[in-house]
Amino acid sequence: MKKITLLLAVSLLIFGCSSDDSPNEENQQNSCALPVNLSVQNLTNTTASFNWDVSISSSLYQVEYGTFGFSQGSGITLTVPDTYTSVQNLQPQTQYSFYTRVFCNESQTYSNWAGPFSFVTLDSNPFCEDPTNFTEDVYPDSITHNKIDLYWSSPSSGGSEIQYGVQGFNLGSGTTQIEPDFYDQSASINNLNSETTYDFYVRNVCEDSGFSSWVGPVSITTLNEPSNPNCIDPFNFTSTSSGTNSDGSKYFDFTWDYESSQNSWEIAIVEAGTAFNTSSVTATSFSPVRVSYGGVTSGQAYDFYIRSNCGGTNGFSDWVGPITVTAQ
Repeated sequence: MKKITLLLAVSLLIFGCSSDDSPNEENQQNSCALPVNLSVQNLTNTTASFNWDVSISSSLYQVEYGTFGFSQGSGITLTVPDTYTSVQNLQPQTQYSFYTRVFCNESQTYSNWAGPFSFVTLDSNPFCEDPTNFTEDVYPDSITHNKIDLYWSSPSSGGSEIQYGVQGFNLGSGTTQIEPDFYDQSASINNLNSETTYDFYVRNVCEDSGFSSWVGPVSITTLNEPSNPNCIDPFNFTSTSSGTNSDGSKYFDFTWDYESSQNSWEIAIVEAGTAFNTSSVTATSFSPVRVSYGGVTSGQAYDFYIRSNCGGTNGFSDWVGPITVTAQ
C-alpha cells in the first residue's frame, strides 16, 4: 500500500511540473505582441506590397492572404524574414485581405494573427504600359490550318505574355505563351486545330512592376486542313474588279494570300451554276493578277477557282472556290 501511495505521489509531481513548465499553444501565442500598422503599398492591378510593424525583435513572420472574406487556412501562406513582402498574380479590380503574425523567440512559437487588412487592386497598372495595335500579323501566310501569327506594338523590357483558347474561354483558364524578348512584337501560335476560332490576349511583363492589363480578345479562325500538307491551299481568294479590254475580251482582277514559299497558281473559270471542270485553266506566277478571256459574255456570271502549284513531288493544293463574278 505504501508503494502504491508513493508511486501516485511521484506521478502527480511529474505531471504538475510538466504542466507548469510547458504552457499550451494558446498561452504561447499570447505571450508576445501582435504585429501592428498593417498596410499595402506599391499597389497595381496584379501586385501589392504588404507591410507591418512589430514591437519585438524577430526575423521570421508569416503572411496569409486571399480574396476578401476567405477563411483562414484556405488562403496563400508565405513565411518571410522581414516586416514586408510583395505578392504577384492578383486579379485586377478585386478585393483582397491579408493577415500576418510574428515568431516569438522567447516562447518559440508564433503570435496570434493580426488582421485582416483589406484592399482592392487597380484596374490597370500605372507602372506598366499596355500593348497596342494587337492583331494578326501582316504577312500573307500569318494564318494557316494550324498556326496563327500575332503582332502588337509598345512591348515592355520584360517581354510579353499571350493567353489564348477556343473562342469564349475565360482568362486564366487558357494556354499561356511567354515572349521574353523586348524586341519581339510578334508571336507564332502553333499546334492549333483547323477550322476553329480562337480568342487571343496579350499583356506586357514589367519585371518588378508586375503586368499591364490584358489587351483583347482578338478572335481569329484557322483555315481548313489541306488534303496535301506539302502544298497549302491559297486563301482569301477575292475578285477586285472586272471590265472590257480594247480588243473586246473581258478581264478579271484577282488577289489571294498564300504560303511564303509558293509562287505558282492556276485559275479555272466555268459558267456560274455549272459543274466544276478544268477545261479553261490559266497559269500565273503573280498575285494579284489580271486574267483575260475571249468569248465571255457581258452580264453573264462566272465561277472562278484557284489552286497552288508547288512543283515536283509536292504537287498541287486543293481547288479553292468558287467566287462568282459577273462579266462587265
